[in-house]
Amino acid sequence: MQTYEADVIDLTNNGDIVPDLDRCCKKIMSSKLIIAKLLQAVVPEYLDSEADDIVNMISNVSVSETPVDSDILPVIQSESTEDMSVMEGKRIYDIKFTARTPQNRQIALIINLEIQNNFNAGYPLIKRAEYYCARLISGQLNTVFTGSHYEKIEKVYSIWICTSPDEKHKNTISHYKMNRYDLAGKYIDTQQDILDYDLMNVIMVCLGESHTKECRGIIRMLHSLLVAEIPAAEKKRIVHEEYGIPMNKEIDREVDDMCNISSLYINRGMFKEKMSVIMEMFKKGIPVQTIAEIVRLSVEETEKIIRENT
Repeated sequence: MQTYEADVIDLTNNGDIVPDLDRCCKKIMSSKLIIAKLLQAVVPEYLDSEADDIVNMISNVSVSETPVDSDILPVIQSESTEDMSVMEGKRIYDIKFTARTPQNRQIALIINLEIQNNFNAGYPLIKRAEYYCARLISGQLNTVFTGSHYEKIEKVYSIWICTSPDEKHKNTISHYKMNRYDLAGKYIDTQQDILDYDLMNVIMVCLGESHTKECRGIIRMLHSLLVAEIPAAEKKRIVHEEYGIPMNKEIDREVDDMCNISSLYINRGMFKEKMSVIMEMFKKGIPVQTIAEIVRLSVEETEKIIRENT
């Protein structure tokens, strides 16, 4: 039997036009081994660790389950059991999980991973990422710490994989974090000082063109899995031979409703046209339920497209 990752790659070749790219990407990116490869490449705490070891440090993985604002906004329970903000509708972390550091420090990493296809969404993406970090911090009240025990606050990362960045950001990885600058006098940080203020981190992984020399390492792996218009066999060869992700061990599949990632990109023009139709109907005041029925998407998928394009 193939692994989960290999099954997902195979299912990208069935020839269907699948509009729900977001769900496809989250399905494959929820693999602990792929997450481990990502952490190993971009998160400083894991740079010297082996991917197999990192897998054992990851826990509490949730996919499209955890509301961003549920602890500060009035919420109701929808029929689909997803928390909905009365004020802003659904805003859900794509993939959220906790991880301990290789040094076994008492801080756990809470990492929010977002698959972002609309790089220019009408606002600076970095600001949204910083807001997510702030919410991950404030959301620790009464769960990680209580009262004034701020010493227990855990470090957070918000990692964004941008599959369609603008030209200047293609094939780049950027790390945004808090640093200390002396305005008067000079003080040398201790290791504990750094641990105390280095709490919020944003990492932007911007994919690009595969034929450029900059498309290598984790960028090439993610590009091959999520973007490249190549046969499933070639995808599996790349992730297995170049990145050590096994393709032949038995593992739970749970991919019955998996989408066709590759065919979506091959038919990206048709998908963009569908997005344009959705936005045009939305601007004319047509109810979201009606729009979803016309374009043959779920209400949730239609709402997400509207949210990311307004």
